[in-house]
This record gives sequence, structure tokens and C-alpha cells, in this order.
Amino acid sequence: MRTKRSPYRPEGGIVALARLTAKLTQRELAESSGVPQSTIARIEAGSVAPKFETISRILAGAGLEMRIQLAPLDDHGQALQARYESLSDDEKTQVDRRHLSNVEMFREAGKALELSKTSMS
Repeated sequence: MRTKRSPYRPEGGIVALARLTAKLTQRELAESSGVPQSTIARIEAGSVAPKFETISRILAGAGLEMRIQLAPLDDHGQALQARYESLSDDEKTQVDRRHLSNVEMFREAGKALELSKTSMS
């Protein structure tokens, strides 16, 4: 039986972007924020929806802060979620696998970019 989950949670993207911007590993971010590395990993993977306070602590650990402003509604995420929920279990599995493959591809590209920057120094 499949558990209900979202293929993407914006909180995970925010945390990952903050960590990469600060050039920190998950472990380093955990140490500087006081949030366990396993929690950071679960947030980035989209398997948990953290409280605002937790995200704020993590961002502070990366030397960043979140600023919120009101803007016109963008329902893109809701439309994607509705589409995902309309899929069969097999289709959801395929979408999830593609998503994880893309995440890994970007992670590897980031590592390669960091290595090329290091070798240029």
C-alpha cells in the first residue's frame, strides 16, 4: 500500500538551496543550526513538513533568513499536486523515480561544479 506523499515540498527546496548557497554539507548545517542531520535530510527529501521555526533555525545556521511578503496567488503547486493525486499507483511510482533521478542529477552536477571551482583556485 502506498503512503500519501507529495513529490515535491517547497520547504525541502528552500533548505537545500540555503545549504548549497552556504556551501555546507547536511552535517555542517546540522551542527550550525542545532537541527539533526537526519531531520535536514528528511526535509530536503520532502518526507516531512517542518514547522516554520525549524526552517528559520536551519536558515540561520546557513547565515540566511526567510522574508515573507504577500504576492498574487500562484496555484502551480496545487495544480501539480492535483495532477499527481489523479495518477495510478504505478504512475506515481514512475513520477517519484524520475523526480529522485533528477534530484540526484542536480546533486552530481553541483558536486562537479564545486570540484571545477576548487581546481581553478
